[in-house]
Amino acid sequence: MQYRVTGLAADVSAQSLTIDAVDAAAARAAAVARGITVVDVRPLKPRRWIAPALRSGFDLDLFCQELLALLDGGISVGEALQTLAEKARDRGPEGPGRALIAELHAALQEGRTLSDAMARRPEVFPHVLVAAIRASEHTSDYGPALLRFHRYRTLVGDVRSRLIAAATYPVILLGASLLVLAFLVGFVVPRFAQVYADLGDRVPLGSRLIIGLGQIISTQPLLSATVIALAVLGLVAVVRSPGLRARALGLARLWPRVDQLLFAASCARLYRTLALLVQGGVALPSALAMVQPMLQAPLADRLRACRQAISEGRGFTDSMAAHGLSTAVATRFFRVGERSGKLGEMIERAADFHERELVRAADWFGRVVGPALMLLMGIVIGVVVIMMYLPIFQLSEALQ
Repeated sequence: MQYRVTGLAADVSAQSLTIDAVDAAAARAAAVARGITVVDVRPLKPRRWIAPALRSGFDLDLFCQELLALLDGGISVGEALQTLAEKARDRGPEGPGRALIAELHAALQEGRTLSDAMARRPEVFPHVLVAAIRASEHTSDYGPALLRFHRYRTLVGDVRSRLIAAATYPVILLGASLLVLAFLVGFVVPRFAQVYADLGDRVPLGSRLIIGLGQIISTQPLLSATVIALAVLGLVAVVRSPGLRARALGLARLWPRVDQLLFAASCARLYRTLALLVQGGVALPSALAMVQPMLQAPLADRLRACRQAISEGRGFTDSMAAHGLSTAVATRFFRVGERSGKLGEMIERAADFHERELVRAADWFGRVVGPALMLLMGIVIGVVVIMMYLPIFQLSEALQ
């Protein structure tokens, strides 16, 4: 997690640093080690509603690919960064990422490491990439770290895009159905109200309720639009607010299958990130500490206890299983990895397994929920239409 540390340097000048640390105490200690007298330490909350690439005009995936290609060609990291800065300059004096790449190059010329330079821009470079680069600096071979990070981003992005694609059709169908329903209730129903004005209590209760709602919408469009807007904003607040989202997920977890899938999603993210760090040479306790901020509170607490157990000498597999952080399949992968000395590879395989499970669940969601939602909205619209015509049917039977 990133922290904003404010303090005083040796020359009594004000300093403000962004430090990637496990907690506030670690951030304070890191600042003190740099000769800073700490005045204040606050967690840095990035603006999540704006993507880092949009804030800086910097494409991280493209940067990693191009830097990897240059390093594989035998070019040093300093020359590679200079080349990328010149390439960005060719796109114009304010080319995307030019200032950022130039900043990285200048940091290397000042004697800093690439990981330290990246750590100063946490809004662009994720802490997992910084950790992987820092581990690779012991051998000065950045290629494997960049390659693993690029694969990590590709796999995570592919799973996310497939989940979004599976949810897109039901959302579009629901939106279209609600628009049709709003047109019926707000425009068509008030026309029927004029026809039924003389029938009085002979109109069925259901028809009267729908007609009343339609008249409210047609006579007070501003109020109706405000209520709809507040409902949409409330839904967005539930999605964006961590506290409300946690409560909504808590309710969803009452369904065992949903609880199982949510746990699999958390495990997949945990294992994927942990595999990247372990394969990059990061020590297991440090890797667990870096992954901990990515998890929700209950799982983060379990991971903290698991890290403590590992630090005390307990095995990784037993610690993960004892603290409820592994499934039966993952436990088998971890045990094989510890026996063979390929723990990082086995953690990655566990992530692959759970991600495939999520993709299958998303495919099932798209195949089942879409038609079910269409059937439900068809029933609702059909009920509205029947309620509008029911008085006519009853009147016709009375005349006969």
